[in-house]
Amino acid sequence: MRSYRDRDFIETVEGLVFCVIGNIHPQDRVVSYLKYVAGYKSDIRVKWSRNGIEYGRILPFYSAIGVSKTMDFLRENYPYYIVFDRYRSIELIEVPKDRIKIHYKPEEKAIDILRAPRDSLEELAKDLIENIASRSGVKTRDFGVTGSILLGIHNLMYSDIDLVVYGRENSYRLRETLNELFNDGKSGFSKPSGDMLVEWARDIARIHPLTIEEAMKLYRDIKWNRALYKGRQFSLHPVKIESEVSERWEDKIYKPIGLATIRARIIDATDSIFMPAIYVIDDVHIIDGVSIPNTIRFIVSYEGLYIDIAKEGEYVVAHGKVEKVIDLKMGEEYYQLTIGTYEARGKDYIKPVKWFTS
Repeated sequence: MRSYRDRDFIETVEGLVFCVIGNIHPQDRVVSYLKYVAGYKSDIRVKWSRNGIEYGRILPFYSAIGVSKTMDFLRENYPYYIVFDRYRSIELIEVPKDRIKIHYKPEEKAIDILRAPRDSLEELAKDLIENIASRSGVKTRDFGVTGSILLGIHNLMYSDIDLVVYGRENSYRLRETLNELFNDGKSGFSKPSGDMLVEWARDIARIHPLTIEEAMKLYRDIKWNRALYKGRQFSLHPVKIESEVSERWEDKIYKPIGLATIRARIIDATDSIFMPAIYVIDDVHIIDGVSIPNTIRFIVSYEGLYIDIAKEGEYVVAHGKVEKVIDLKMGEEYYQLTIGTYEARGKDYIKPVKWFTS
């Protein structure tokens, strides 16, 4: 059965539009963040609309701090969408399934666009999917279109093309293909360079604890899933399908310990391209912050900026929230360092050690 997947969108009976986070959710709710509100007068100059209704973007920027600002809006106007989750030991935005009016599925939108694009941006999205599918061997049926295009509220001048690819093997194949296409000057695919690279880096450095130079390295040397196609910005987000997810929300309890900075070696980055990005680590050294009796087993990032930022064998420095994880299913306990939490107040990060030596 098709469940709620990462990068789906849901619209509530009040006209609140949320983006789904991850594939694992409580039994009767969907973990998500608020992005658009029907009739909301946003300060952002770009306008999104559908059938004469303006959808104001309430999320100021993509980060835990940005999401916390939308929680203030919900707390004041729709407090029942915020709960203290006893399994995660924090307040989260969780939408009750019985308040969902529309479940927007990216793969259905991709089918519609491939069949009959309605405007120039959807034409380009169709071209992008067909191009990358033919070059990678991934079937077009395994793609989805998310973001404002999925909702039908996109702005022809400003909106990006946000794609989804479903399945673990498809995701790895597309990563390899895109990295090859970036080196082909005639493919239409390119990474930002020159003034555009500096602009993208400045945007990131304004809201994340990266220098402009580090942000430029990120986009130039590592990031493969946010780039340009025929001059238009696009993103591509790997998402697991149901057969690849065995964990239930209620299988684990997370207890906050405190903040810490660590240095560690990545020994398994298999799941680092998904949301959340999971890095298995060893050779852990706590640089500062809380001390714990046992070593930290994972770095887990809910901040999309740090997806696929390091490979097996590489060392990283990371700052985030240490959590004790009680695995009820396996009957064990361990610790992880979590990135993208409210407690870190936007100061958490993962940085390859090589950034400090090159």
